Amino acid sequence: MNGDRPIDVLVVGAGPAGVAAGIGARRAGAGRVVVLERDWDLGGILQQCIHPGFGLQTFKEELTGPEYMHRFVVQAHEAGVEFLANTMVFGMDPDGSVWTMNRDRGLEHLIPGATVLAMGCRERPLGAIRIPGSRPAGIYTAGTAQRFVNMEGQMPGNRAVILGSGDIGLIMARRMIWEGATVEGVYEVMPWAGGLRRNIAQCLDDYGIPFHLETTVTRVHGRDRLEGVTVAKVDGARAPVPGTERFVPCDTLLLAVGLIPENELSRGAGVELHPVTGGPVVNDLLQTSRPPVFAAGNAVIVYDLVDNVSDEGLRAGANAARYARGELPAPDRSIPVRGGENVRLFSPQFVTGASDVTVYLRVSRPFECPCRVFAEPGLFSQKLRYARPGEMNEVRLGADCIRALTDLKEIVVDVEAL
Repeated sequence: MNGDRPIDVLVVGAGPAGVAAGIGARRAGAGRVVVLERDWDLGGILQQCIHPGFGLQTFKEELTGPEYMHRFVVQAHEAGVEFLANTMVFGMDPDGSVWTMNRDRGLEHLIPGATVLAMGCRERPLGAIRIPGSRPAGIYTAGTAQRFVNMEGQMPGNRAVILGSGDIGLIMARRMIWEGATVEGVYEVMPWAGGLRRNIAQCLDDYGIPFHLETTVTRVHGRDRLEGVTVAKVDGARAPVPGTERFVPCDTLLLAVGLIPENELSRGAGVELHPVTGGPVVNDLLQTSRPPVFAAGNAVIVYDLVDNVSDEGLRAGANAARYARGELPAPDRSIPVRGGENVRLFSPQFVTGASDVTVYLRVSRPFECPCRVFAEPGLFSQKLRYARPGEMNEVRLGADCIRALTDLKEIVVDVEAL
């Protein structure tokens, strides 16, 4: 690509955030926008999500993952976004320039006017949760199993146990049943579900799949092939309770124990990462601690709805286009946002007051009662029927209100019972 005309905005990743960022940049006037993708096709993990449930907010109808992505890819092509697939980005400099490898183009150093990071997230593997025992065949992350079944036409096994209640694990429990397998149960170490309540109802309750809270897998059994797992109840410190162990025979263990924003590039370029979200620290413009670098979607914070991922991509792309044209000066103010005692994670972490902004947050524990989500001092308050850790909550802040508070030093977001 060296020798080609200059790139105004470069996007890393062609999942829902990256494709939307390309559209946002072009709509905001960027001359040349290039989206890099390491896979051969566009769409990220949504390509393997063939179940419905996507696009209710954006398109007001229920789409499958591929259908949802197809609509955005069409918009991107119509907007003039360029895509470069089969391209691995293996390094980024602090100025946002990236080093790439493509089997046809070879090694390149691309120097855009601004860069948007949209690498998404990845699943926690078995090694991250330190379960004792051997490592036989038959243990997969839920996303890997989903790809085997939905895209490769291969069943990972016939008798499954699922550890963790993240949404992909819940959806795979139902999928395994549809394909004729037996699901012995879903085991969640926390006292509440990790996924959306609708997925508990539609994927577990509707199919009679046992769901065990405050229970975890303490050992895997089998040498060449998984033969079963030991499960046990846990106490308040999530330690196994002696005497509660029992053996569950199975040939497949699917892990749905959390997602991690993918940020090796960010870290290598010195982008400040948040210790809780694992993603870049961003302001309401989705600008990172490196001004030419913006970030969006699950690379910043893991969302529950793809609609929010796409919306954030659109905004990051538009702001990157403004930066590349020199129309996004350094903000006059950078007001820190802080999570209250009932907030586990949130984004963005800074607010400039340049425009209206939505702060997304997850609570640290369930509120199964009327409650309110709010931002102090007196910036926002909304009643909720409930608030659950598996579902994102929104705090909408008006730019006019923020600008009016000229001595505002901090914004605190929190949830409390009513």
